[in-house]
Amino acid sequence: MKRLTLFVSLLLVAVAFSTPAMAYNLVNSSWTEVCVFSTTCSVTVTDYSSTVLGSGKLQSRIYTGQPGSTGAGKYVYEYRVDLTQVAGITYPPSVDYVAIYNAGSLLQFDYNFDGNATDQVYVITSGGVGTKGLGSAYLSGGWSYFWINPPVYAGSYPGGGESSYFFGFASNYPPVLRTIYVHTDTGWVGVTGYAPNAP
Repeated sequence: MKRLTLFVSLLLVAVAFSTPAMAYNLVNSSWTEVCVFSTTCSVTVTDYSSTVLGSGKLQSRIYTGQPGSTGAGKYVYEYRVDLTQVAGITYPPSVDYVAIYNAGSLLQFDYNFDGNATDQVYVITSGGVGTKGLGSAYLSGGWSYFWINPPVYAGSYPGGGESSYFFGFASNYPPVLRTIYVHTDTGWVGVTGYAPNAP
């Protein structure tokens, strides 16, 4: 199992830095991005959390666009790295990437309501939790990378760590629980979360 994890980690590093990347159109938004998927600007979500760095977690969230909305019938995926309960007194650990293999095409909508329906990835920087956003999001070698910049750090005591904002995208493909990779200060870690069941 350790050999497999090491192989995947090396593969992720090799792909991230050697394969030509295609940048996703990334925008900052607010909680009102949900209005793209609901005529009442309210949805019912399903969450799943996996452990990262001991007491931390990768939170994955899904919901479906409601009838009558712009994104009706589409599947929405959101992620958050939460290290608020992780402590590191002499050297606080951190997370700076989330990577999903074969996520399929990310759909385009107007998440920040500027009149341009070309946004592929959004970050909820207003009206939600967290303090760290994305520096970029891109596709490389079949992997969708989401770069958290600056990184999310643990605190010097439990409860003193940081959290990323929720970031997300929409897809034509329904959700399935599968492996998502998180890059910590010590390397890539595979955890379970919701992602598109792309063919």
